[in-house]
Amino acid sequence: MNKLKTINYSYYLGLILVAVILFLCMFGPFMTPHSLTVTLETQYRDGKVLAPPLEPFENTDFLFGTDRWGYDLLSMILFGIRYTVFIALAVTVIKMLAGTLIGLYAGTMKKTPTIITAFEKAWSYIPLFLILYFFLMPITVNSVLESSTLVVYFILVAAIISIPSVASSVRLKTMEVHKSTYIEAARTLGAKKNRLIWKHIFPQLKESLLVMFILEVVYVITIMGQLALMNIFVGGTIMRFDPTIYLSVTKELAGLVGQAQGNIYGNTHILYVPLAVLLFTTISFSLLANGLKNKFQSDYQRTPWIKTGQDPRVRPARKQYGSQSWKSVTVNKIIFSILLLFFAGAGAYVYLT
Repeated sequence: MNKLKTINYSYYLGLILVAVILFLCMFGPFMTPHSLTVTLETQYRDGKVLAPPLEPFENTDFLFGTDRWGYDLLSMILFGIRYTVFIALAVTVIKMLAGTLIGLYAGTMKKTPTIITAFEKAWSYIPLFLILYFFLMPITVNSVLESSTLVVYFILVAAIISIPSVASSVRLKTMEVHKSTYIEAARTLGAKKNRLIWKHIFPQLKESLLVMFILEVVYVITIMGQLALMNIFVGGTIMRFDPTIYLSVTKELAGLVGQAQGNIYGNTHILYVPLAVLLFTTISFSLLANGLKNKFQSDYQRTPWIKTGQDPRVRPARKQYGSQSWKSVTVNKIIFSILLLFFAGAGAYVYLT
């Protein structure tokens, strides 16, 4: 019973859910029950009149229902989820690489220039989605540019304006590590700045940077959702008149939520279905980040009599050395092996069928 309390449920649950999301991103378009150009036409079947919009689970051919024009919601979600996740990952990779590089070198300076700290404080008060809105508004609605061009434009702009916040966080963490005694000892022994950063400071920050990376993915998805509420969809917005409606070109999750916000008072499933999938995606990455944080804290705090300032929720376990043969296989390795086998098998099955 005590072992059940020490299991890092957030880590394993988040890992499984994120693996499911990545699987849907890669193989979702192959699993769509209908094409994005196919609509449900009004018909009479089994004594019932089928007409859009269909409610979820009302018809097996349209499991998640349809929108008001008869387009299958499940097909649009499976097609658009890859845009949401891969765009968020691309933005996060760029800003984390640039922000980490800047933060590491800025944090090892003898004295931080006042202009840097003033800029960081001023930048932290600016909502980034407003900056993105003014950059995207002139070219997104009924754009003559290709959808791929608009996606690349969003990735670059979103990454560039997010670099200062990442660099500020990394700089503060680097300054704390840079004050350590072993850093002073390495400098006394002749270690240069590059060696101090990449051999002594960066290894101490890699776990924190991994958690920050996952949380930044959630942050980017949140910004995409904020823009969608203002009818700015990543990849392009189609604006139609009489009546005025906004449609997402890429069908990414935030865009599906944004284009369905007018259904909050009627046919609410058109809004709630993509919104539920979007929340599922953000919760999955948040669970994984929280689980990794607990895991790293428990791994480093192996001496409970020494207080590190953070109390791990998962009790640390000492590594046992000796001849243990098959018992040395950890739960993490088993989980990873099962996920890899499931990922490969399910992916091959979907692709072949």
